[in-house]
Amino acid sequence: MQKHLLVTYSWSVNNIGDIGITPGLLNMISKEKPELPVKVISWLPENDPGYIKTKVYLEGYKDNCQVLPMPFVTADAGGLNKGSAWQAFEQRWGANKLESFRRGILTTFESEAIVNDILDRYSLELFEEIKQHNPNVAAAFTNAGFVYYNSGTTFNFGRLGVKNIWGYTLPLAMSLIVARRLGIPYGIGSQSFDALEWPMDLLYKKLFGDAKFVYCRDTDSLNYLAQRGLTNKFSGYRPDSTFFFERFDEPWADDFMFQHGLANEKFMCVMLRIADSKPVFNDPIGGTMTEERKLEQMRKMKILIEDWVKQTGCKVLICHETRDTIANTREYLYDILDDETKTQCVYMDSFWSSEQAYSIFKRARIITSMEMHSIIMSINVGTPVIHNPFDECGRKKYMLNDLGLSKWLIDIDSCADQAMSEVALDIHNNFTAAKQYLKELKPALISRFSTTMKEVWHAWKQD
Repeated sequence: MQKHLLVTYSWSVNNIGDIGITPGLLNMISKEKPELPVKVISWLPENDPGYIKTKVYLEGYKDNCQVLPMPFVTADAGGLNKGSAWQAFEQRWGANKLESFRRGILTTFESEAIVNDILDRYSLELFEEIKQHNPNVAAAFTNAGFVYYNSGTTFNFGRLGVKNIWGYTLPLAMSLIVARRLGIPYGIGSQSFDALEWPMDLLYKKLFGDAKFVYCRDTDSLNYLAQRGLTNKFSGYRPDSTFFFERFDEPWADDFMFQHGLANEKFMCVMLRIADSKPVFNDPIGGTMTEERKLEQMRKMKILIEDWVKQTGCKVLICHETRDTIANTREYLYDILDDETKTQCVYMDSFWSSEQAYSIFKRARIITSMEMHSIIMSINVGTPVIHNPFDECGRKKYMLNDLGLSKWLIDIDSCADQAMSEVALDIHNNFTAAKQYLKELKPALISRFSTTMKEVWHAWKQD
């Protein structure tokens, strides 16, 4: 049987950047080896409605691509699949000991023993369970020539105090743990690492150490891994695969711009990241930011937008990287703009596809976003950017420094009131030079990714 490449995982259906990660990867694989079969395991389990959307969407990107459901979590359980393998694991250690392990208060000896159980025994018992209940997923591992871990920020444990090992961290690492146990070569491509606290770092030392490569999409993450002793001999910088997303929806963009009076390269796109007031699963920022701090960030955004409209005469499209900002961006930003500025703003009140966003980004004069993936997509189509995150957004912001774009990276909390306006006007006044610089970035990014693919083929498991 022909071996395939197994990709884990495809991510959210509620974020245009997360949606674009896997198509970018598939695009590059198709250019390198169009005949190669690829199987993708979704982060979403089979009983999640988003799984079918992901399957239809991604299988349309590559003829010989198959998308399979996540076998390590269940939507009903809200986390780790606690079937027979988990029950046996829990019986061996007891619920109290496992909770102490999660909290980091177990002895070093017991913690190491639990890590060894996860890596060597539990992983094999779990795979046997998958063979019984999800034979297609089991075969995706058994017949894989290589397991490639997709771009993201998904190995975290302890970031902003969140230690959801059983519901989040372990399931996300489980595909590589199983690959390691089965002797399948695997590698980590283009991740950011924000916090890898004890005792998960005990597991990561072995898991990362046996990987064919461990690559970071920003050098701040790479430096963090080095400080923690978690790199391996093939660690380095590789770009996020969203840089290689290449599909557009031009008819939609034509119609949208006509309806809203937007002229090519005569408007700025603005996207926010507004922390939820309460803790949110999969988002450690929830509940960490005061209302006063959010309002201060929006005050600075108001200055930027009003200055932009007044000094350039260009419009502003307020749009969304994530579905959850559709409602609250109006309250936090649009409603506080002065009436004259509002007449020059278009507020997008629905979510869009990655292809639609891509076509709009290509036509914008500048993109200002507190979210990183909109920045990546904009750079990829040659549109200048301002990235204005806050510290809790994580290390991924350092990508701009790695690309030589540090002057376009602005900390929204610590910057002066006019800082974003000054950068936006500088881009506006030097637009041709800014676009040329972005155009010259792409070949080096492609070359780095191609190097990763060569390492995959070199490590490929043959029968």
